[in-house]
Amino acid sequence: MDYYDLISISTRDMAIMNPTTPEKLRRAGAMAGLAAGEEVIEFGCGYGTVLTTLADAFGIRGRGIDLREYACRRAVEQIAAEGYADRLTVTCADVLDATPDRAYDLAACIGSTHIWGGLAPALEAMAAWLKPEGRLIVGERCWQHAAVPPDFARAWPDVLTEYEIFGCARDAGYEVRGVLHATADDWDAYESGNWGGLLGWLEEHPDADDEEAAEVREYLHRIQDEFAGYGREYMGFGLYVLVPV
Repeated sequence: MDYYDLISISTRDMAIMNPTTPEKLRRAGAMAGLAAGEEVIEFGCGYGTVLTTLADAFGIRGRGIDLREYACRRAVEQIAAEGYADRLTVTCADVLDATPDRAYDLAACIGSTHIWGGLAPALEAMAAWLKPEGRLIVGERCWQHAAVPPDFARAWPDVLTEYEIFGCARDAGYEVRGVLHATADDWDAYESGNWGGLLGWLEEHPDADDEEAAEVREYLHRIQDEFAGYGREYMGFGLYVLVPV
């Protein structure tokens, strides 16, 4: 089974595919100074909830880009259901193949900087889509402790400490305006949501091909073991609001 199929299964019951909340997204938008009519581009837009939340709170216009056709269909449906089809659009494409169609006021990338291979190259790539005064909201995993067991660190080579995240932002020409960290409850809700999606699929497909079902169950057990073994203690997540120097 394709990795993106597993992601679609595990996140199928979620609105936001990361350990954060609509309230924190609204607070991040306020920190970024979003205003009615401003243009937002979101990379890895998932199911459209970030864009609809910002549209509801601030009256923005926006565009989302995502690789998964399932995610794009859901995002388009959600945008239409919430009455924002005249303001929000979704492009189903590989972000790496997309080229800027205009200069945006804000770029968002929540949990998807791995698209470019990490935070530093992501900041450089997103800057090409922004006006000179453009801001960023980046959702990023981070190590909560400076001393992370080597086996865990090797499993997540793109994850930085928060100290390193601040350094990357400054090197890219931004100041960190604010950060909104995921709580333990946010992580529990996110991880449990993933497990529920996978278990639900297994219950609905009792006659699934043995190999396919084994892949889904193996993925379930792997992410559970990661969370119980070290994720809860060592892995953090934050929404970082970056403004140009």
